[in-house]
Amino acid sequence: MSVDKPRTTDRALVGTAAHGGSDGGDQSMDRGAQGIFARGLTKRFGSVTAVRDASFVLPTHGVCGLLGPNGAGKTTTIRMLAGVLTPEAGELRIAGIDALAHGAAARALVGYLPESAPLYPELTVREYLRYRADIGCVAPRARRAVIEAVMNQCDVNRFANRLCGELSKGMQQRVGLAATLLGDPPIVILDEPSVGLDPAQTLAFRELIRRLGETRLVLLSSHQFPEVESVCSELLIIADGRVLLHESMHAFRSRAAADRRHRIESERSLLTINDARALCQDAVERTLADGWIETVFSSTHSSACEMLARIALREHITLRVIEATGPRLLEVFVSLVEGAVAK
Repeated sequence: MSVDKPRTTDRALVGTAAHGGSDGGDQSMDRGAQGIFARGLTKRFGSVTAVRDASFVLPTHGVCGLLGPNGAGKTTTIRMLAGVLTPEAGELRIAGIDALAHGAAARALVGYLPESAPLYPELTVREYLRYRADIGCVAPRARRAVIEAVMNQCDVNRFANRLCGELSKGMQQRVGLAATLLGDPPIVILDEPSVGLDPAQTLAFRELIRRLGETRLVLLSSHQFPEVESVCSELLIIADGRVLLHESMHAFRSRAAADRRHRIESERSLLTINDARALCQDAVERTLADGWIETVFSSTHSSACEMLARIALREHITLRVIEATGPRLLEVFVSLVEGAVAK
């Protein structure tokens, strides 16, 4: 992202935003309390519209996953939010600041880590962070303390005197994140941060992202659903350059639960018992090769399987399988994206 210094007026705006103020405009929404406000964002490259009419509002804290297939417009979207690209149309506010009118002030509130951390391999970790602090407007008197703080936060202080080019991919990403956190930005944007990491590095990096979301807004761009599911509190799905869905992870999980069915294998039929039959909607029962009865059903009761287990115990019916079936979250995501692209 750009590192040009804010103008005097932009510095004042940063201070105003930090105290929940506003620089004017539509006062019908409490935008100062929002991390990111985007309405109608559109970006074109020649005849290709990479992002069209994107609108969403993100809170001041938490981890939001920006998810979509390759070529969906994720990177273009986050580059607009980070101030690297300017949209052709739309409105964008960062912590209450009009990012299109006061770009430097908005950029000062955003830490942006692209897919590959922009490190200088010939510099040590400490030298690189000092360089980034110098160009990132960290006050000279505070630089040493700020650098030590971000190294501790990202657990790279052990490698402070190692050359960046000698670090593993996981440690390079941590150094890049440490540089992103210089100045303590209230909004952090990460573009595919775990690409190239081994499983252990991936788990450690995800835990670090969770902790960051406790004190600021983290926007995590990824095309890997398991990563988003493991760390995010809300979800923003983009497909074909359009915002397809924006909701909490809890609500998204409910989509899968709504289509979930249950399967029970019992020594004899449960559907011959009135109160068991009342719990089972759209039930299909068949006899397995070994004589046991398989029953597949849906239910409006969240504890249907537990209730059926109690009924089976009461009726002296042995159960050997009780499980939930139906679409996983990844399958729901794929279905949504394929449906949107097909339109």
